[in-house]
Order: sequence, then C-alpha cells, then structure tokens
Amino acid sequence: MDPLLRGAIIYGKFIPAGKIPDFCRQRLSNGGLPLWEEKILHFILDFLDLSEHIILESSGTTGLPKKIHLLKSAMIRSALQTAEKFRLRENQTALLCLPVDYIAGKMMVVRSIVCGMNLLATEPKSVLDINDCPSIDFCAMVPLQVLNLLICRRDLYPIKKLLIGGADISHELEKLVQSITTEVYASYGMAETCSHVALRRLNGGRPQKYYNALPDINLSPDDRGCLVIEAPYLPQRVVTNDMVEFTTPGSFKWLGRYDNLINSGGLKIVPELVESMIMEKTRLECVAIGAPDRKLGQKLILVIEKDQASLPPETLKSELAHILPGGWKPREILFINKFPRNDSLKIDRRKLSEMIL
Repeated sequence: MDPLLRGAIIYGKFIPAGKIPDFCRQRLSNGGLPLWEEKILHFILDFLDLSEHIILESSGTTGLPKKIHLLKSAMIRSALQTAEKFRLRENQTALLCLPVDYIAGKMMVVRSIVCGMNLLATEPKSVLDINDCPSIDFCAMVPLQVLNLLICRRDLYPIKKLLIGGADISHELEKLVQSITTEVYASYGMAETCSHVALRRLNGGRPQKYYNALPDINLSPDDRGCLVIEAPYLPQRVVTNDMVEFTTPGSFKWLGRYDNLINSGGLKIVPELVESMIMEKTRLECVAIGAPDRKLGQKLILVIEKDQASLPPETLKSELAHILPGGWKPREILFINKFPRNDSLKIDRRKLSEMIL
C-alpha cells in the first residue's frame, strides 16, 4: 500500500488506510446498503488492493464509452496536487455527491484517503439535500446540481470550496454564484488526467474568464487547435479533442469538442459556442446537433426541453437571428420532454442525436 495514503474518517470514525479494506468488507457483509453506497465501498476495496491500475469507463456523452486504465500512483499524485491547491488537510470534511462510477466521484474518495479527511457521502442525484450536513470544506458537483441548489436555497451553505465540472457552465449559473460566499471553481479535466488539470475561479474579488493550468502541468495545442496535456504523474501525454484558444501558455478558453463540429456547406459550426451564445442572451438550455442534409452535408438543429419553451418556434427563430452569426442559425428547432442524461448527470449528446435523428 502506498505510504502516502493516510486513512479517512468514515461513518464518524478515523480508520488508517491499512485497516480500511477490512472495515469495508464488514460493512458490505452486513447488507441492507443502497446500491450507490455499495459502489463506494467496492471502489475503496479496488483502490486499496495490490493491483497497480484502476479500470473505469468513460461517460460516453461525446462518443462511445471506452475502458481506461489509470495508475493508482497517478491518482494519488493528482490528489496531492489538489490538496496543495485547496489546502486540504486531516479532519476536514469532504462531501461525495457524485457517482463513484466516474473519475470525479472516485477522486473525491482518493483525496479523502490521501489527506485523512472526513468523507461524507450522499446519494448522487440532481437535487441534493444538504440541510443536515455539517460544515463541508471541499466538494465537487456538476452544474445541474449546483443550479438546483441555488434555485432552492439561494446559497451553498455549508460548503466552503466547490469544484464544478463535467459540463459547460451556463451564464445563468455563473451569475448566480457571484452573490455567495462559497469559493466556486470551474474545473477542466477528464478520466485520463485523473480529474482536473486546470481551474477557473468563478466568483470572489477576481473571477477568471480563462482556465489556468495547475503547477507542473504543461499545455499546448496540436495542429487541430486541440489541447495536449502533459503532467509529471501521467505515463504519457494526453491528446484531447477539446478545441481551445490560448491567452498565455498556461491559460486557455474552452471552445468545444472537435468531434462535435458541424460542417454545414463548408462552414464549420461549433455547437458549444452556439449553445453558449443562446444561453447568455435567453437563459435557455439547449443542445445544437448536426443532422444529415442533401445540400449542405449537415444542417444545424437546435433541441430544447419542452418545459423551457416560452416562445413558439418561429418567434424563437426570429429572436435567434439577432444572436447568432449568419451561417450559425438553426435550420430547425425541435422540442423534447427531457434531455437524456447519464449517471453523472451530463447531457448525453450521443443518445440525444440517436433520438432526434
């Protein structure tokens, strides 16, 4: 077992790392646990066994899910980097409210064991109940969870520091977090990088417009304009499909996914930029997808949830004409009851495309 692993406070009791596996097995043998809690205990057992790797599956929201082999040593070094950045230490409290199936949830567990934190866990769902939680020093959520909490509560008490990741952050959410005391950060990362490698402070005295690399993380663009990541704890560089715009060598703006690009009559449309422009002006959550078209090759279709639709399609088209540049206007506007989401609460673009097309 890695000597950097301290242990964690689980169910109110500090357990040294070496004794955590026996504790988890005992807890599982008692039975009666909800599935989400069983998954946490099974992951801890997997992480603390003698194997060098953790095998997990990508979320599949932008392409087919794939198996990823992560070095446990890399996960530990990533956790130490986060601990240094946010000054995480023994006896502080971490809240796990994301599925442990994916990297964000797994890394909250790893950080707790590395730092000796008090690990609280709650069922991962879009509307969280944190009314009975004690003071929480560190937590990670997806945008939908944060938005629902702010709509219900108008604050994020009792959370002191919060990471938001897994999906683009709307302008509405960014405005809402300006009035709260919780330190809120947008995170950029993925399973292959053991969670975040860059952060953007969203509120406080100096909110940031661009993501900034963590110490010792080297970022560069490839010939497509997509981000390439090198970190001392990763066995090889990670070439992403994320199109970015660099402001300085370690600072960038995320534009969208290269594999989501829509080629409409030779014009390359970035769906995420279309969505961002619309959300900024209308606060309307939408998804832009490309559909086959005989003349154009692909045409832009805008998909909206029905309960958000306040304008008829033709009126909405007219309004969008003033928001979007010429070739970026949607050829069709479709309505759907609910966006499909995966277990980590991200909109599943692949499944949505299959439903629409």
